[in-house]
Amino acid sequence: MSPGATLPPATALPDWSTLFDLLPIGAYRSSVDGRMLRANAALVRLNGYRSEAENVAAVNDIASEWYVDPLRRAEFRRLLETRGRVQGFVSQVYRHATRERIWISENAHVIRDAAGNTVCFEGTVEEITDRMHTLQALEHSEAQLRLIAQQLPGVVYLAHVAPDGSPSFRFISDGVQVLYGVTAAEAMRDGRVLQRLRHQDDEPRVQTSLRQSEQEGRSHSDEFRIVRRDGSVRWVQATSSPIRRGADGDMRCGLILDITERRQTESLRADRDRAEAARLATAGLLSRISHELRTPLNAVLGFAQLLARDPGLDARQQRFATESLNAGRHLLSLVDDVLDLGRAESGEFSLNIAPIDPAAALAASHSLLAATAEAAGVPISLPGGPLPAMQADNQRLRQVLTNLLSNAIKYNRPGGSVRVSAARVGNSVELTVADDGNGLTPDQQLKLFQPFERLGAERGPVAGTGLGLTLSLQLARAMDGDITVRSEPGKGSRFTLSLPAAA
Repeated sequence: MSPGATLPPATALPDWSTLFDLLPIGAYRSSVDGRMLRANAALVRLNGYRSEAENVAAVNDIASEWYVDPLRRAEFRRLLETRGRVQGFVSQVYRHATRERIWISENAHVIRDAAGNTVCFEGTVEEITDRMHTLQALEHSEAQLRLIAQQLPGVVYLAHVAPDGSPSFRFISDGVQVLYGVTAAEAMRDGRVLQRLRHQDDEPRVQTSLRQSEQEGRSHSDEFRIVRRDGSVRWVQATSSPIRRGADGDMRCGLILDITERRQTESLRADRDRAEAARLATAGLLSRISHELRTPLNAVLGFAQLLARDPGLDARQQRFATESLNAGRHLLSLVDDVLDLGRAESGEFSLNIAPIDPAAALAASHSLLAATAEAAGVPISLPGGPLPAMQADNQRLRQVLTNLLSNAIKYNRPGGSVRVSAARVGNSVELTVADDGNGLTPDQQLKLFQPFERLGAERGPVAGTGLGLTLSLQLARAMDGDITVRSEPGKGSRFTLSLPAAA
């Protein structure tokens, strides 16, 4: 229109009905009770009819004929009556002529007369079937993704990272509540909630590493601690990869796993390895020291023996010489035990494993201790008849049996006895040494095989080093066997040596 032109009078303008007829989306006028009064060409096509007259004549009750859910019409009317209009009212309806189900979005308002009474409803209808199918497919895909994510350990997420580093989750699995104690909905609302739960000592390192990987567009993997809201600390492994980069930031897919147990296991393993290294170093040192002590100690014992045999000594001097000789022999026994223990723990001694008749080894040990048992008044009963053969080193087997028999004699009660039995049990042969001593408490049994542990006997009259059982256990295990104990206070003890049976 040129400048200064004037509009024609209203009576000269075309009727607004042309706009109604030419709208690319459906438009209608309906009565309050649900009859169709007007329908434009787009709505006629949507309903599957050829003309407005045909469409209007066919629709007499919108609630029951058009809406798949008849209650939608009641909700539609309620909104109109309370608000005067509705916008984006989404419903599933029938394509009236064919009864095909489609999705539509309605906008409508109330037409009132001069007195304010409702005359009819007017509105537009837009078919959104394709859009709803797409939305439903997305919701189905997200539901499937969430179902799959629930089967995975840890937390699976999809996040957008803005250029300033601020994250926002587009998807996060429910595992976040198990690991972090934060609901998925809370994480979706607040993208930094997980970041704030990182351990303060780990946060600077993790943030620097994460920012660098984001800037370089590469994958990121790190292990760090988190502090849950209940104060508990967990170790996690977080891995993420970029799947799209843009001017608005990165889209990253990630996985967060709970590795607390693995970390604890690694820490325990490291502690165990350090303890084992220290034990082997100590065993090696004791072995070397013991070896060096033997030469001068043998010289001391030699001179003590010469003194004890000197006829020129008076009774007092003779007693001193004898005590010195006994103490030297005890010290030599201790040195030998320490030397053997060091070799056993470090694996430096060799074994000659072969089929052995345990009866011969028992007889040799019994012969060695017969005088001691007789002096203590503790008889030893050996098993009769042939015994099952076992795989063992003959010398070490006699050493273990001698130690078990010696302890059974020393720690027995007056009038008690020592009983030895043998039996084949599966692929093993068990030799059991039982005594009538005071027995052991559960706490004493836990300490029984520790080096130099004599369970209080060091304050009594029974001599010993506290290494015999420790060494015997090491020797038994070196021969692929074991030593176990069963005991009750006041009921004696039963030590069982188990070694592989000979084929």
